[in-house]
Amino acid sequence: WSTSKTPSYTKSVSWHHYPVPLVSYESESFYFRQTTLGYILSKSESNEFSLTASYMPLEFDPGDNDDHAMKKLDKRDATAMAGAAWYHHERWGSVKVSAAADVLDNSNGWVGEVSLFRPMPMGKLTLTPSIGVLYYDEKFNEYYYGISGNESRRSGLSSYSPGDSWTPYVGLSAKYALTTNLTLLASANYSALPDDIKNSPMVDRDDSFTFMSGLTWRF
Repeated sequence: WSTSKTPSYTKSVSWHHYPVPLVSYESESFYFRQTTLGYILSKSESNEFSLTASYMPLEFDPGDNDDHAMKKLDKRDATAMAGAAWYHHERWGSVKVSAAADVLDNSNGWVGEVSLFRPMPMGKLTLTPSIGVLYYDEKFNEYYYGISGNESRRSGLSSYSPGDSWTPYVGLSAKYALTTNLTLLASANYSALPDDIKNSPMVDRDDSFTFMSGLTWRF
């Protein structure tokens, strides 16, 4: 089990962090990696292309917020995403390119990611440094970070309409095999928030740090 990583508001307590099972399943046609289900269209030693379905647990509940103005804002709901992913593997590392769109008509937006990572086995320990960038389109940012005219009048916060954005990040994950079946996991990511997110009246900082830890059991 682990705690999910999401972009976060930093003004009072706003975003929920849910414990979620880290399921890992691989076959010739399907995979389940953390919260993403994939259907493999083509796969070789160097490349994999798949269609994906995933859960994005972003949720803002004004009733759970300690800030009086934030309590007057509308609720933002979690959503399901559908898209595609491409992995390319070389001796020097792996590249991932993915894109997914909201299919529950919450934001009606889409997100993308380009990342470079390299697993480095060290006996029972495997370290995987990564670097990448996340793309959020204008509709996604408007739903989660924008403030409408009605919200502005109720809360006293300035109305805000962000554009699309690019969020660079660096990360490091670790896996340690405790037994043949039991593995300890940990992952940390640091992101520099782009102007369209950090300038929202709902956000009061310019960076984000996330940490994930958990255990996996191999059947």
